[in-house]
Amino acid sequence: MYLSLVIPFFNSAHKCKRLLKRVKEIMSSDLDLDLELILVDDGSTDDTYRLLTDFRDSLPQANITVIKQKNKGPGGARNTGLKLAKGEYVWFVDSDDDITLEALACIKDNCDHQYDFIDFNIISSDGIPMNTIGVVAGRYINTQEIPHILLSRFMPQMCKAFRRNFLIKNQVRYPDYCYYEDIPLAFTVPLLVTSFLKTDIVGYLYHQEFASITRGEISLKSLDRLYTSTCGLKESLVLAKTDIEINIVKQRFVQLYLIDSAEMFFSVMPNKGWITIWRIMSEYRRLAKQFNISLNPFDLISEKDYQYKLYFRAQWLMSFILRGDQTAYFEGIREKEWVL
Repeated sequence: MYLSLVIPFFNSAHKCKRLLKRVKEIMSSDLDLDLELILVDDGSTDDTYRLLTDFRDSLPQANITVIKQKNKGPGGARNTGLKLAKGEYVWFVDSDDDITLEALACIKDNCDHQYDFIDFNIISSDGIPMNTIGVVAGRYINTQEIPHILLSRFMPQMCKAFRRNFLIKNQVRYPDYCYYEDIPLAFTVPLLVTSFLKTDIVGYLYHQEFASITRGEISLKSLDRLYTSTCGLKESLVLAKTDIEINIVKQRFVQLYLIDSAEMFFSVMPNKGWITIWRIMSEYRRLAKQFNISLNPFDLISEKDYQYKLYFRAQWLMSFILRGDQTAYFEGIREKEWVL
């Protein structure tokens, strides 16, 4: 079996029909009989599970597994799918997006080459193909440049099919009970990869009409990115072998944990979001000291983004109003939001 498609669902009955239609076309064809589909209902409270079982039952000849589990977040659902997967490659696909037949054919044709992952281009709502890792199409094998190529550009990951044994051998798994579950892998996987294939094929269609934690309004679960960024930093510092890799990892952490997280709560007018920004900045300073991060965060904000740079500097100064460790505050939010 060349591929396991793993698709997590959470209250997705209203937004997954497009993908299920595409998958039905694939599973009904004579082209991909050695493909399995693993559908994981991550604790939905709507009609998602019934929709998935009806879909499975409508294709008795296809290799489809439907699992229902307690809500663990997208990462927990992907981990469940990976445990069950038998394909040479595993592709984690979001339930409200779409994939292409051309990408599936590419994975099948390249199975024997044993690339750690195969990367496809993405098309989003603007209709323009996007190369997310920014390198020319081709094979990248056993080169010292691979970590440097990937560390700053390994997101998004839904356009990548991973070799299953690569994930298992390196004990790669997503964090449970959080959103922004891709972030730790953006730190660690680039330090583990020894080969990959970059193609010019458009393999993933990214749709944005449905709201989600990472696409919609800011909520307390948006703060999960602080937890996942910290997980990624800790794990990658163990794997990093050179000073260059360590510096890239730390720079990536500053960007994801501090700069991007503070920007989520951007507001010219004072509001509660300002206090959240101060908490993030205060906690960042504690972590920077713990992990010996001496980078100046102001240097990572583009000069072109002049307004945000001024705003960030002002918030940075005001954040010294807060005293004490903010760890318990952020841990408490995650425990409450995920009922841990």
